[in-house]
Amino acid sequence: VKDRYDAVLVLGLELNSDDSATPELEARLQTAAEVWRRMGADCGKIVLCGGVQPGHHTAEANVMAKWLRQAGVPVERIILERQSQDTMGNCRCAARLLGGAEGKRVLVVTSDYHLPRAVMTARRAGLRADGLAAKTTGRRTGKRLMEACYIADLLLGWQDEGRARPAWTYRLFARAFGEQAKK
Repeated sequence: VKDRYDAVLVLGLELNSDDSATPELEARLQTAAEVWRRMGADCGKIVLCGGVQPGHHTAEANVMAKWLRQAGVPVERIILERQSQDTMGNCRCAARLLGGAEGKRVLVVTSDYHLPRAVMTARRAGLRADGLAAKTTGRRTGKRLMEACYIADLLLGWQDEGRARPAWTYRLFARAFGEQAKK
């Protein structure tokens, strides 16, 4: 990563049942910490995205902030976005916290299988976005298929402001992907 950014957006991911970070979320955070160590002030603020998901008591952003502080990232570099529930919400809420999307250059950090959609979503939210993938392990075939469906969702405009995905798609996604289809 050589460019200068207004912010690094670290996208949230559902926590373990005890509200701790999953290994996949820790991979995202490790990637963000490495960016901060390499770039310093050139990476801008680090916006940690993610609210309280159903069945949890802690916002994803709070867990992420604790992890990054323990990794040596100064608290003054961190901005918490604790309202969002999904990728589009992550990007829209982060843009608001940055004073609007207009002209804001961001580096989106997320899991490798999620990166294409995440960058597309950030751009759809008006941000000038590049991406950096955190490597994930384990089985990703189902996740990649789910991401392809969500990319279609994005391209069809169902995530645009004031639009909603048709009800039948929620049933289809739930049947095809189960609980994974939340984000």
